[in-house]
Amino acid sequence: MQLDTLFAQLHNLPNVPEVAQVLIQQFDDPNTSIETLSRTVARDPVIAAKVLRLANSARFRGARESTSIEDAALRLGFNTLRTLVLASAFASGFKAAPGFDLQAFWYNSFLVASLCKPLAKQAGLDQETAFTCGMLHDIGELLIQSGAPELAPSLAGRATASSHRAADETLQLGFGYPEVGAELARRWQLPQVLRDAIGYQARPLQAPEGNGYALIVAQAVAVAEVLQENVGDSKVQDLSGPLFASIDLEQLTAVLPNARDTAATFAQAA
Repeated sequence: MQLDTLFAQLHNLPNVPEVAQVLIQQFDDPNTSIETLSRTVARDPVIAAKVLRLANSARFRGARESTSIEDAALRLGFNTLRTLVLASAFASGFKAAPGFDLQAFWYNSFLVASLCKPLAKQAGLDQETAFTCGMLHDIGELLIQSGAPELAPSLAGRATASSHRAADETLQLGFGYPEVGAELARRWQLPQVLRDAIGYQARPLQAPEGNGYALIVAQAVAVAEVLQENVGDSKVQDLSGPLFASIDLEQLTAVLPNARDTAATFAQAA
């Protein structure tokens, strides 16, 4: 099957809501204020409700409840608000196929995203860009599962390790979830750096020169797979090979509890 054939037969191609598109542009504008963002958030009742709920959650709640979008936005801060808006925007377009655990999917996506930040810090790359790459790394799998349910059963229960899963899907379909995700990102007109990180995550050394985010995503996915096995955080320090040659694994292990907390918080909010 050709990639274009898959997109041609998708029952519903998810769209990014218009308000979310405006917000994404505002987040990229260095002159944007919290007040401007708050006014835009207030235009979308779904996003506004999620912002208020997160601001009043146990993790962010202050001495009093936030009852206005601006107050909630100030409490969350620019980066947290950006993450929540992006998560809400991308999650809203997908419907879970029968048997597909959407909550687990978003938890894993945010776990990878949360791991991307410290890895990006070690690599000297932008942490927020890395977080977004991680959050969207598996979006192609979600599109296959939700948009083409007739294909999903043939893939369910097969290889679970990301690299093996991508290879197995390529064998079965002619392409894997990284290529599907990169194509969806292109159709959503997301920045090239995100498309490359998604598309080359299973072969990061082939990513275009100067794009180190595919490597960071690959590293974060490998760490997340170890954590999902529940064998203990210390096992992360046993990771080896070229993929982790430049990573301080002891330093990374120290931030794993925070990564889990962040993943759980945003998975519930998305």
